[in-house]
Amino acid sequence: MQILRITALFFLLTGLSGCLILPQKDPEPDQSLYWCPPLPNCASTEAITFVHSIRPYKLKMPMKEAWPLVQQSVKEMPRTTIEFEREGYIYAKTHSAVFHFVDYFEVLAVPEENRLQVRSSSLLGIWDVFVNYFRTEDFRGRLESKGVIESIDS
Repeated sequence: MQILRITALFFLLTGLSGCLILPQKDPEPDQSLYWCPPLPNCASTEAITFVHSIRPYKLKMPMKEAWPLVQQSVKEMPRTTIEFEREGYIYAKTHSAVFHFVDYFEVLAVPEENRLQVRSSSLLGIWDVFVNYFRTEDFRGRLESKGVIESIDS
């Protein structure tokens, strides 16, 4: 009976959790923000599933000119603080407006392709009511208004 309780607790906790995303401390040769967890509480330019996928961020200017504007745009996002940063990479934590849940927001520069990879993911919960998707679109709007990225219609 004890094993059944422990197993049930394990599935309950893992089923309600999102994904703990740690910052990328060292640049990797094959830079990537990787995947979204299988729950619908993540949005990423690298996702291959419809539930998680967002449109690409194609730069209109060289990375050296764009990056300070990218940094500024992340700092302007509501309830968001940059926790870790290195050249071409930002790891930020943001808190939801109502319950103050922690979400992760990452931006990775891909200078050889003149684009950005972006991911926003919840720490907790099964479904985020599209909060992460809307956060990435808010970020997109900030970059478009500064002339940093191309406006790409879906």
